Amino acid sequence: MASNRLKLNPVKTDFMCCATRRRQHQLSKDHMTFAGSAIRPSLTVRDLGVMLDSKLSFGPHISQLASRCFLQLRRIKSCVQALSMDVRKTVVNSFVISRVDYCNSLLAGVARYQLDRLQSVMNTAARLIVGAKKHDHIKHVLRDHLHWLPVPQRVQFKLCLLTYKALHGLAPLYIADLCRPVTTVGSRQRLRYATRGDLVVPPLSCTLGS
Repeated sequence: MASNRLKLNPVKTDFMCCATRRRQHQLSKDHMTFAGSAIRPSLTVRDLGVMLDSKLSFGPHISQLASRCFLQLRRIKSCVQALSMDVRKTVVNSFVISRVDYCNSLLAGVARYQLDRLQSVMNTAARLIVGAKKHDHIKHVLRDHLHWLPVPQRVQFKLCLLTYKALHGLAPLYIADLCRPVTTVGSRQRLRYATRGDLVVPPLSCTLGS
């Protein structure tokens, strides 16, 4: 860091230990001394705007994200009558939907009830755009008028897009290196699923790693 003219600020430094729920009690709760400052382990840390928790459940991140999105929707609602339909779509996409989509590939494998909280954000945004009431059915509006995918499919689409870019030289190397076709492994080249274009899945020993 010194060679790049950077200095680490111990006061603003966090560290977090991750473990499965079964092994949470095994984590050390002692503080760590660094550059003369005592740093205690945190339950959540923020990285590039994403809140990570020690269980990697993304519950705190989704809670904060939903809260901020509803705040933006309340602000937009105060002036929505003065906006045309196209302007409503643009404003909601800029201030709400872009937040839902930001780093949403991290939510792969998250519990469905967590994703339902983000889906309620999108449903409320859609009702605001078309002027529907709170209990009106909105599924057909999302699909036919706004052309919005549900949240689980948005996550899956992002993963597919990242994988496509990695396989076609459009992604950074640190992502492309993670996507190795089965055909690149000598012992698997003659297997039946090697002809399907499958990728190598690294061996995992725990649910947290998965």
